[in-house]
Amino acid sequence: MNADARGDYRRAREVRKLLADVYGAAPDGAVFLAPGTLVGLRLVLEACGVKRVALSAGEYFDARSFPAARVDVVRAAALPAHLVRSRADAVVVSIVTWRGERLPVEAVFRQLRRRMGAGTPLLVADFSHAGAAGFPRVADSGADVVVGDVTKWITPPPAPDRLAYLWFRTAGLRLLAQRVFAPFFLAAVKPGAALEARWVDPEALAQVAARQQARRVTRKELLRRYRADLKLATRMAGWCYAPAPTSPLVWVRTAAGMARIPDWVRERGLLWRPPGGGARVMCRSDLAP
Repeated sequence: MNADARGDYRRAREVRKLLADVYGAAPDGAVFLAPGTLVGLRLVLEACGVKRVALSAGEYFDARSFPAARVDVVRAAALPAHLVRSRADAVVVSIVTWRGERLPVEAVFRQLRRRMGAGTPLLVADFSHAGAAGFPRVADSGADVVVGDVTKWITPPPAPDRLAYLWFRTAGLRLLAQRVFAPFFLAAVKPGAALEARWVDPEALAQVAARQQARRVTRKELLRRYRADLKLATRMAGWCYAPAPTSPLVWVRTAAGMARIPDWVRERGLLWRPPGGGARVMCRSDLAP
């Protein structure tokens, strides 16, 4: 391995240590890196032989995300009853939906395990917006697999959107993941053969590692900021005629409300206008004027 590759793996270790601190994503061997949540998740589901996937309503993922499987989209509260009937092979639920709604992932997964026993499907928690839920620990989600974005709530925009992680609860799943990700550069803890396929962008790793070195980001600091984010979200919702938020993601539905979104939100990369209408404001108190 040349010096550049050794440096890339060193920075990957630094990112894993950051995840271990912020989300309790330990040990190192339980964490794998990917260029995006969907890329890594699709490989894992394929390796697990998943043919039917159940998604909670409000996911970033939809039927197009899993073309090789049958996909059901169900309200989170209705998932246990639906899965008893449908016998899906995997279920994906976000800690916080893209519109900012917090979902009771741990309660849903606990109910599924109690009702379905050995027939429980693979339980996947999407932690992409876990920072909007107060940075819960991955093990507390009750999931078998956690997928998440490394940067959304840790680094300031414009953050690299080319870096995701997957965490696996059991030793058996970690061994499976080791086989799945072995051919990919920087995906796993241990370097593979010299002819690894390109995978994670080393520049994205370098940006996150540099941010960590410059700011010494810690779980304690992020929890303090989360409390300030919630206060900012409450003020933003009132200003923009939006419903009272349950997370620092504020969903603005009306044209009148969107007209009141402050300019600094747009300028600092905190505004998202999805194709279907409406606007979402990411309330990051560290970036507010």
